[in-house]
Amino acid sequence: MQNVAYNVVLYRYINSANLSGSIVNLIAAVDIPEGSVISINSSGQAILATASNVPAGVARHSRKAGTTVAIEGNCIVENTGTTLGLTPGAAVYAGAAGIVSGTGTNKVGFALTANRIKISI
Repeated sequence: MQNVAYNVVLYRYINSANLSGSIVNLIAAVDIPEGSVISINSSGQAILATASNVPAGVARHSRKAGTTVAIEGNCIVENTGTTLGLTPGAAVYAGAAGIVSGTGTNKVGFALTANRIKISI
């Protein structure tokens, strides 16, 4: 009889109640503004989401490239700049450079007001 080694991937379930709001900390690959939608690159680093990559969450604070950024997948963000003009209840999607948009393919949440979004990733 010969011993055969198998490649086995073992996963462990981690209850979100043990994660303090399911916050994930990643190293920022680029400068990241507070409240921007974040994706993860192939190196496992945080980048600004675009319409073509999958969103992982929202940056809790602004961070420079090379520092640790906290990413929250369930929160409320508010645009304090130019109005987004969203319709309350409408789906909101990841847009270019970490912003949100009223149209797209990767849904990140829904509009509470014209400028406030409930993020649920």
